[in-house]
Amino acid sequence: MPEETTRPRLTEIREAELQQACDILGVKELHFLRYGDSGMAGEPTNDAPDAFWRSQLDEVTGRIVEHIRRFKPHVVMTYGGYGDYGHPDHIQAHRATLLAVEAAYTPMYKDAGPPWRVQKLYYTAFPVSWARKAIDMAKAAGIASPFGDEDPAGSLFFTPDEWVTTSVDCRTGMKRKLDALRAHRSQIAPDWPWFQIPEEIAIDQFGDEFFQLVVSRTPARLPETDVFTGVGDAAASLAAASGG
Repeated sequence: MPEETTRPRLTEIREAELQQACDILGVKELHFLRYGDSGMAGEPTNDAPDAFWRSQLDEVTGRIVEHIRRFKPHVVMTYGGYGDYGHPDHIQAHRATLLAVEAAYTPMYKDAGPPWRVQKLYYTAFPVSWARKAIDMAKAAGIASPFGDEDPAGSLFFTPDEWVTTSVDCRTGMKRKLDALRAHRSQIAPDWPWFQIPEEIAIDQFGDEFFQLVVSRTPARLPETDVFTGVGDAAASLAAASGG
């Protein structure tokens, strides 16, 4: 995209791309908090007045608490503590979401609605073994690795395999996932190495999504293949305890 005409409209473009991706995935609700993009760590944009990285954590947490109490999710997912690859906004999203999940069932933020207790909180995960497989398969096929050639065990982007608690088979939705990724045209170029993997191989070899369970109000039965494992058990136990 041409920088001179795209940059002034980037907010509008990115919001439209995300809406298109959500439509492809069947996501019915999308809410924007409308903080500014802080850019990568060390960029001058980190200090912009509207940068998400500079936003008051208490305020951001309260806004997320309001959405949690309104929507009443049983499961919440967010970035890990490093924000996948150190992006300041991802780190801020991690902090605020973690605090909001804990605050949502307390008397804090009294004007944000009745308390709600999230049953499970996950961090997204990219296992080291998964990354190694992608690198090895790319080399064998003679195409560029989507993650470079360094040992993924030395990267904070990837998750040690022993930390991964949950593997979800998403093969039936893999084509929609790839189409949703392609919707982000201002962020992901058509020649991105991941798009060079033949679709049938991507579905067969990389059709799982991985997560790290970090908070569970229901007894965890690990490893899991469904992020909603145990949610019904916890609801039934709560109803029995309250005489419902």
